[in-house]
Amino acid sequence: MRTYLMIVSFVAASLLMVSTAAIAHHGTGISYDLSKLVSVKGVVVKFALSNPHSQLYFDVTDDKGNVEHWSAEMNAPTNLERAGFSRRQMLNLFSPGSEVTVYGFRSKSGAPVVVFSKAVLADGREFKSQGGPGNVE
Repeated sequence: MRTYLMIVSFVAASLLMVSTAAIAHHGTGISYDLSKLVSVKGVVVKFALSNPHSQLYFDVTDDKGNVEHWSAEMNAPTNLERAGFSRRQMLNLFSPGSEVTVYGFRSKSGAPVVVFSKAVLADGREFKSQGGPGNVE
């Protein structure tokens, strides 16, 4: 009986540690203000298809000519591909020098970072990371 109790305790403690790590990773609501969608217009510097989240880097120039470096946290490459976007298509959409308006939820820390909702390209096409190819119109 004592051995059984030790095994059950060990398994329960192991599961608790694993589940805590999984919950901690998915803290979008803790890092970003999900109550207010913002839009930021800039020029693409780099698009990185990387795990665990793809990143869109873009520069925003204010009225005085000051440049601020922004980034948008997106889905993982596999999730974007499952949504119907090929790697080539995404790299073409977000090529360096392209104008883009990014919609997202800003970092609570005030850093120039958003969690991505959608992007509108200069020609009016939209990219929504949760949809399929129909979102790039």
